[in-house]
Order: sequence, then C-alpha cells, then structure tokens
Amino acid sequence: MKERRSREPNVAPAPTVMDEARAYEEHSLKELRAAGYRITMPRVQVIRALADTKKALSAYAIHEKIISGGGKIDVVSVYRILSTLQEVGLIHHIGVVDGYFPCRMADCHGKRSEVMVDDQTGDVMELRLPQSMVDAIEEQAQKNGFEATQIKVEIKGNLISNKR
Repeated sequence: MKERRSREPNVAPAPTVMDEARAYEEHSLKELRAAGYRITMPRVQVIRALADTKKALSAYAIHEKIISGGGKIDVVSVYRILSTLQEVGLIHHIGVVDGYFPCRMADCHGKRSEVMVDDQTGDVMELRLPQSMVDAIEEQAQKNGFEATQIKVEIKGNLISNKR
C-alpha cells in the first residue's frame, strides 16, 4: 500500500508560552552569569514570575505570584532583583502602567525599545524601534545639546485587529 504524503509544507510548530518562558529563563540566567552575578533562588523566582507573562507586572504582583506558587521572598528583595534585571537589560520598566515586562527580543538591553500596551487586556507587545526613529530622536536631542543614552517609546491604546 502506498504511503500518503501530506501536501502541507514541513513547518515547525509555533513556540508555546512554556517554550518562550523556558528560553527567557535560560537566556536571563546566562546573561546574569556573564555580567558577574550569582544565580540565587530569589533571582530565579523573579525571572520565572516574569517569564510567562503577557502583561507588565508590578513588584507587588510579582511578589504575590511567587508567594502563591509556594516561594518565599520579600517585596524589598523583588525590587532589588528587578533593579539588577533592568541594569543587565533583561526587563523593561513600563512607566505608563508602572510594571515590569521581560525583554524577549534579541539584543534588547533596554537602550532602545518600543512597547505597546493594550488598554483592554493589558497585554504588552515589544517592537524594535526603527532606525529612522532612533536617528530622528538622537538628531533632535543633539540639536538641543543633549546626548541620548536610552530611548524608550511606550504606546498605550487599543488593539484594532486580531492579527496578533
């Protein structure tokens, strides 16, 4: 009997939330080690709390997520760890919602970033700033005697299509 072949192209399945979370965790631990930081359980807990989220989380929400999952950590430690993760370029602090979100894009490092926050769901989408926008911002800053060391664009609004 002849074997039937599928006419569908061989396409790898889309990464799952768990795959993305695991990749973020592994990348974060590698970057922390490379930056000279020890890998401690509290750091791992904060990274894991952020790894699978679609929304920016406050330090208190991260603390609650860790505690409700059986972990032990105090809020002050969460804030210290968030500061370290931000310094290494592993998270975004999103001012329009006062929350933290994992930096999942390659070469993120927090120096040039654009995020959009959906008003309806609170979901965050990371985007790469177009070079033309970076150039325009840096040119404007220089004309005013200022050197930009970090550029963050935060957009809050409504998703108008379901193309995500």
